[in-house]
Amino acid sequence: MFSDSVRQGLFFGLHSGVITTAGLLFGIVQGNISIKYLIISVLSLAIADGSSEGYGMYLSKKAEKKDDKGLDPLYAGVSLGVIKFLTVLSFLLPLLLKKDIKIFKTPYWIYSWSLLLLLLINYTISELRNESFMNHFIPHILVLFLVTQITKFFGEMIA
Repeated sequence: MFSDSVRQGLFFGLHSGVITTAGLLFGIVQGNISIKYLIISVLSLAIADGSSEGYGMYLSKKAEKKDDKGLDPLYAGVSLGVIKFLTVLSFLLPLLLKKDIKIFKTPYWIYSWSLLLLLLINYTISELRNESFMNHFIPHILVLFLVTQITKFFGEMIA
C-alpha cells in the first residue's frame, strides 16, 4: 500500500511523536502550568520536532543512497513530518471536550493514548514482518515508561 520510504517515515514519526509527547507532558505538568502554556508547548513540539525530524529523515535518506535521484527521501521526510505533527497534536484531544488541565495531571490520559497508538504501531509492524507482537510491544512500553518517569522526576525536582 505504501512505499518503503513512506512506511519508514510513518512508523518513525508515529513512534517518535508518542514517546516525545508523553515525555514532554509528564515533565511539564509537574509544575503549575496553564492550559495556554500546555497548548503552546505541544504545538511548538509538533511544529519544531516534526519539521526537524522530517528534514533529518530526508537528509539521512539522501546520504544513505548517494547516487539515488528518486523521490524516496522526500516521501520519507514528508510522511514523517506530517504524521509526527498529527500524532503530537492528538494528545490535545481532551481539550476539545473539556478545557481542564486536570486530565493531564494524572497519567491516565497520557498513558492510555500512548499505549493505544503504540499498540497500533506494533500490531501493524508485527503483521508486516510476520513476527511476534509482544517482541515489538514490550520494548516500546519499557521506553515509554522510562521516558515518562525520568521526565516526571525532573519536572518534580524543578517544580
